[in-house]
Amino acid sequence: MNETNLYPLTFEPIIKQRVWGSETWVLSGLNRDVSLINNGFLKGNNINEILEVYLTDLVGARIYDTSGDEFPLLIKYLTVNEFLSVQVHPDDKKAAELHNAYGKTEMWYIMDAQPDARVYLGFNKDMTPEEFFKRCENETLPEVMNCIQPQKGECYYIPAGLIHACGGGLTIAEVQQVSDITYRVYDWGREHNPETAREMHLELAVDCIDYKKHIPNPTTSGVLADSPYFTVRLRSMEQPTDIDGSSQDNFIIYLELEGTLDVEAENKHHRSAGGCMLIPAGLDYWKIIPQEKAVFLEITR
Repeated sequence: MNETNLYPLTFEPIIKQRVWGSETWVLSGLNRDVSLINNGFLKGNNINEILEVYLTDLVGARIYDTSGDEFPLLIKYLTVNEFLSVQVHPDDKKAAELHNAYGKTEMWYIMDAQPDARVYLGFNKDMTPEEFFKRCENETLPEVMNCIQPQKGECYYIPAGLIHACGGGLTIAEVQQVSDITYRVYDWGREHNPETAREMHLELAVDCIDYKKHIPNPTTSGVLADSPYFTVRLRSMEQPTDIDGSSQDNFIIYLELEGTLDVEAENKHHRSAGGCMLIPAGLDYWKIIPQEKAVFLEITR
């Protein structure tokens, strides 16, 4: 293998403690928290530095044309013990206007859910900004949101503008645009305690929210999410499998859900670290080697 050629990349996890639990960022192109490579001759470089050098060989021509030198996704594992704030994210237009950033569309794959776990997703009736403000003030906002008892294996797509929250004992794999813009609108009473209060963003959120009634429709197999920002498939594999990627022009990310994956490329063996591995667009052939049965997300754009 030429020591200047790209190869399957793994990354140092970035762990963040939150008031509701923790996040493990397994692949991030966000400039202030960009992922460091932890395998091969590129070890110690970050993903955006590599992108500046390898350009389309890393992400593909189409993706590079739209995303430039910032890796376009942020991928996490969430451990959600207490409840996330009720929140919403701006779309690309609003985020560019106000923050010079990308918007945030995301998806949640439920890896595990305790009996008391809940997902709040969208409004259960048509709303108005006036009623939204009133319910935030009198702390009745959750009453007009869809309250779901999530099950392991369900995937929820959360486009920018869709109000959401979750908590009560969840492990989640999250795939999202490379953005960290969150507008909190209700924080389950924590906003009234000086020790737990965080900034709220009602004025910013009001123009971003989708006020129409939302009907949750989780996916559980095949293509879990297909959007302009990412396509995510659920895969299961028990035997080593050869992959021909010579006709494609995009990166692929493997995100482990159960079991572990190794990848062999150009006669070198690469072990997944932190549950995430990136296959560069310029790599034509590789072999996935599951350790016993592996269940994973295959993420492309």
